[in-house]
Amino acid sequence: MPSKIPVKNIYYLLCYSWNTLAEGDLVDVSVVDSTELADLYASVLVAGTNHILRRGLNQEYETQESDLAAIRGRIDVATSARKQLLQHGKARCVYDELSVNTLPNRLIKSTVRHLASVPNLDGSLRKQLRLLYRELGGIDDIALTRLAFRRVQLRRNARFYKFLLSICEVVAGSWLIDETTGEHRFRDFMRDPKKMARLYENFILNFFRIERPDLDVRKEKIKWAASSVDDDMLIYLPGMETDISIRDGDRTLIIDAKYYQQMFSSYYESESIHSSNLYQVFAYLKNLEERGGADAQADGMLLYPVVDQHVRLKYEIQGHGVSICTIDLAADWSDLRNELLDLVSSYGQPQVLEVVGQS
Repeated sequence: MPSKIPVKNIYYLLCYSWNTLAEGDLVDVSVVDSTELADLYASVLVAGTNHILRRGLNQEYETQESDLAAIRGRIDVATSARKQLLQHGKARCVYDELSVNTLPNRLIKSTVRHLASVPNLDGSLRKQLRLLYRELGGIDDIALTRLAFRRVQLRRNARFYKFLLSICEVVAGSWLIDETTGEHRFRDFMRDPKKMARLYENFILNFFRIERPDLDVRKEKIKWAASSVDDDMLIYLPGMETDISIRDGDRTLIIDAKYYQQMFSSYYESESIHSSNLYQVFAYLKNLEERGGADAQADGMLLYPVVDQHVRLKYEIQGHGVSICTIDLAADWSDLRNELLDLVSSYGQPQVLEVVGQS
């Protein structure tokens, strides 16, 4: 997959993948002219953090200890006696106090600092990040580890914080140590096919959940239409689980989302569909037949994200319609969105749409 995907499209892929489209819309990425993901992250983090600064930073109660003349909270008797505070009219007090030095705020501030040090970052964005870092005074830095992000607990109404922390976690995952120099360097995840494959599959799932609310969108398992003299043997069959199942009556479509460098395999001078991809989607179709109804005549689709290439192939295979299609991730976002919606609307009003990720 050539790395020509506009960063604005990557932003929308992330927003759909995280199911934070509404929160993402609060940040205007139309002003981002750069082709660098670091610049996109910086723009989002600057705008997003300024948004929460205007609304008020997240606060939590922190336990404080102070030697006070006026009693507050509870008295630490042992410490007060050891330090002979009572003779001086004071006592060691332990009390809770609201503070902005929370784990989410610390992660955001530390990400701001890291991004400001990324080489080749836009100069204006670097300046804005440094100003923002100083504005977050009173908040401690923290190591950007996976465990730190897993420890975050947010209230249900803190969805914008969740969105910003998702950006921070992507940045943290791109902040790598160079084994030769020991220095940190920034590597965007677009160069990692596995991460891009997961992002693409999650994007397809949540795109249809959000854009087609009239359909029942969910994941589900497909059972093998298999039997054995010993039922215990069936547990050794590999599992089949769809990324998306959408039901709305009497139509079924299975889409197998594949993020590949090349959508065709080559043999000498000829090209063909990847055989394993076709076998996989056909296995889903055949094993759905046992359910009857709409599933018995399910159609299938292999959906590849390809830049600067348009493919629409359609076949009839043993009573099932099978299509091989591409979507252009380099297109203008509105065109890309319409292209995806057209894939569904071309089936009239499809009653079941199942999207299955790459295994």
